[in-house]
Amino acid sequence: MGVIDARSAGDYELVVTAEHKVENTKGKITVRVVVGEGARVRVKGKIRIEKKGQATEDFLELRALTLGQTAVVTLEPELEILANNVRASHVASSGPIDPEQLAYLQSKGLTIELAREEIIAGWINASN
Repeated sequence: MGVIDARSAGDYELVVTAEHKVENTKGKITVRVVVGEGARVRVKGKIRIEKKGQATEDFLELRALTLGQTAVVTLEPELEILANNVRASHVASSGPIDPEQLAYLQSKGLTIELAREEIIAGWINASN
């Protein structure tokens, strides 16, 4: 699992590749991104399965949480499969904090700032 904490303005980039060159291998790549105001993040993930990589299983997950109008994220999942007996897939999603989550935490007595920080911490640690 990888985390990009881009709450500070700037440019961030991550390229991650999983290569399967032999048979019966497994993998899972998970990248979580938090994108703040003025931050621009690009994540490119790739699973490559060679012809000899038969019976391979792999999954690529790219997810981003955007924290403002000027937060920019580009998620680029890619599969390159040269074998014919594999299970490989990917998912990519991005979006803002759910307002209902904020409202719920505020109803429990948290300030909006603390509620946001709790949601972000949960987001970052969701796959651990």
